[in-house]
Amino acid sequence: FEDQDGFIVEYLWTFEEGVNIGGSGMTLTSDFSVTESLERNPIIGWKEPGIKNISLEVTDDDGNSSTATIQVLVVNQRPVAVFTRPSDGFVDTEYIFESLSFDPDGNSSMLEIIWNISAFEEEVYNVSTVYHTFTSPGLYSVSLTVIDERGMESAKKSYTLRIDNPLPVPEINFRQPSVNGSSLDTIPEDYSQISWQVPFTENGGGFVAPNMPLLFDGSNSYDSDPIFQGMTSTNQDDPDWNGITRWIWDFGDSSPVKEGVEVWHHYQIPGTYKVRLTVVDGFEAGETNTTTMMIYVSRTPEIITNDPTGLEYVIVGEIVDLDAEVVDRDLQDGIEAWLDIDVNEDSDGDGNFENDKDRYLSSEPVIRWDLNIATDGIDNDGNTMNDFVWGEQVWKLPEYQPLVILLETCDGVDVCSSKQFEITVLSIEEDDGPLSISDLTWEDFVPDAGSAGLLALIATVLLLGWLIMRQKDEEELDAKSSTETYDVQEVEAEGGLPGMDQHNPPPQPKYLTVEERRNKESGYIRPIRTRRK
Repeated sequence: FEDQDGFIVEYLWTFEEGVNIGGSGMTLTSDFSVTESLERNPIIGWKEPGIKNISLEVTDDDGNSSTATIQVLVVNQRPVAVFTRPSDGFVDTEYIFESLSFDPDGNSSMLEIIWNISAFEEEVYNVSTVYHTFTSPGLYSVSLTVIDERGMESAKKSYTLRIDNPLPVPEINFRQPSVNGSSLDTIPEDYSQISWQVPFTENGGGFVAPNMPLLFDGSNSYDSDPIFQGMTSTNQDDPDWNGITRWIWDFGDSSPVKEGVEVWHHYQIPGTYKVRLTVVDGFEAGETNTTTMMIYVSRTPEIITNDPTGLEYVIVGEIVDLDAEVVDRDLQDGIEAWLDIDVNEDSDGDGNFENDKDRYLSSEPVIRWDLNIATDGIDNDGNTMNDFVWGEQVWKLPEYQPLVILLETCDGVDVCSSKQFEITVLSIEEDDGPLSISDLTWEDFVPDAGSAGLLALIATVLLLGWLIMRQKDEEELDAKSSTETYDVQEVEAEGGLPGMDQHNPPPQPKYLTVEERRNKESGYIRPIRTRRK
């Protein structure tokens, strides 16, 4: 309002319904009972929406007054849907969705709450807090809508959550074939007669001999999604499918990668190898996970012994201890291994059929002796090099000298090495009687230092050598014939054919007279002379 001939001295506001003139900080519990105000510009608020009538009467300095009426549309404010977005996560994790919604012009406790979660078939009503665990990986939407007591609906509040696919769980098992307790060195065609053994180490690896066929098995691998819990089949068409689509094997020995639930493999070279199994599940493009296992391929025991008797010879009938020094590098490296001789039996009763310590594989190497590899003396199996004996043995006079004996040593997985030694065996009579030249060996020419015949023996050897050296061979006889042809008077041979310096020079040529030089029959050749210009 404006007074053109003075000024306004009074304002009277009249509100048809009670209002609040408190200004900022107004709530539903504020006082809304004020119906009049003398302020020039009051700040008011209504508790209820609708069309509100407001009248204003003003009075000027002359006492004149004027009145005006206006209408105000008070609208209902939309409630606000609020909830906190949880972090992306994994299946089998409990998520909490809590409504923090409010009605700015109404009673928030009277709000109608509507949850829409894409993992649910139906909406969830009037529950302020929802607890849920996602059982399958994927992308999920969660939305919240609230409605106030006047029917005003809020804007939809939505979040998207990614529930990551849990990685598949790879598991490696392996076993070796055997028949009647003896390991096979070839892959069997028929499994019906096979007993499966597991040579395992204390750290969960394997300890095997070179070229031992091993069957690696990944069938216990599984997809850790809850929907596959308890599933065991590897067939994707089976309702009991465990969720794994591929099994990829890397045996760590530069051999080609293999695929399959079960694969055969053998290691040719001793050493330590890391087996890797990678499994792929069926989620989207396929999640992968890898596990490893160590395989220790036994090294051959090393025979250090060079002289098992420590004697120059042994006497028939005497007991001689044979000394064998053997080194097993696998034992030095601390490998501890056992053999479960049958995976169908749980001998220790712990529920695991593949960890029974039925046989210790890390014992000291076994040592065996064959005292004559020239004869098949015990088992008559046609093999002269496997007649092994144990305990104290007495020596027999062999048919051939020197006697050759065999030392064989084997570790816990039957990896063996052998070494031969020559032994001279003498009878008492042979030891006391004289030896012929053909019976002598180089050791017979080395008597004790106190022997009285030492000098005589040396002289005999020198004499025999001189006689042998005096015998002319065929080349020396040819050389002698040549010296006679060329009228060489003396040839001195030193250990072979005569050389240029091993004979006297030929006689000096005869001096020819002038007539003899001119005679063509003399053989004289006139030298050529040239003149220098």
